[in-house]
Amino acid sequence: MRFIRVFIALVILFSLTSVAYAANDTGLPSCTDTDGGASGDDAYTKRGDVKYGLTTQTDICLTSESGVSTNSSKWLKEYYCTGSPLQRQSKVIDCTREGFLGCENGACKSSKTTSGSGSNITVTRPRAPVVTCGDERTDKTKGEECDPPNSICFGKTSKQYGQCQSNCKCKLAESAEKPVAVCGDDAKDEGEECEKDTDCVTNSVCSSCKCVKQLTPEEIEAMRGNKTPALITSEVGNTTPEPAPINLTVKNFTESAGIKATSGIAGFFKNVFSWIAAVFS
Repeated sequence: MRFIRVFIALVILFSLTSVAYAANDTGLPSCTDTDGGASGDDAYTKRGDVKYGLTTQTDICLTSESGVSTNSSKWLKEYYCTGSPLQRQSKVIDCTREGFLGCENGACKSSKTTSGSGSNITVTRPRAPVVTCGDERTDKTKGEECDPPNSICFGKTSKQYGQCQSNCKCKLAESAEKPVAVCGDDAKDEGEECEKDTDCVTNSVCSSCKCVKQLTPEEIEAMRGNKTPALITSEVGNTTPEPAPINLTVKNFTESAGIKATSGIAGFFKNVFSWIAAVFS
């Protein structure tokens, strides 16, 4: 019985000594990472071990974002140290999203090693193009409206619903509420040419959701002089036609034939009325 008590006491003492040895100045276990961090090529392409206290976790490949360990896939579970004091954390990344070929034996792979002439020859493959549509993460910077394809998607409101297409664009159902175009909401609606300058072609800018030509310094200077650029002729050698001269000479309208005829008729009736008045006087 006494022997058992001594054995238990030694085990407890050994455990306390080991924890104290692994602890840092804060009294918490220390954390070390063999691949150097949480992100970057060095971290992703090396299978690292992260020791925290007495336990060690190794980077692994997963069958899915929330799956189980496997030898080869596109998902990598990366362990790393972070915080103050340092503590062990982990995250799951898509190696293909980061430009690699996939995950193999706990690391992202972008090259392969083959044997030749009794030595290893490393053949570097170019990184695979980054394809984000279908990774179940909606990447607005890539123009995605939904992800994954064939899932239910929504527009600006829950009343605007539909199905996610193969290009990660949301196609609203016929019975869904139609979106109302609102200029300035960062969503290019039907009838809008743009929401930002990058939606327009080169040398054009977005103004009131319409693409307009970007004026050159010469055109701006011409407008400051109240001249329309198209009518500026001094630079191209053309001249504006002179208007026809206006004759401002004073004319004697009493010499006009029409005026003379009218005066004669008036004189005749004047004489008739004078004769009648003389008869009855």
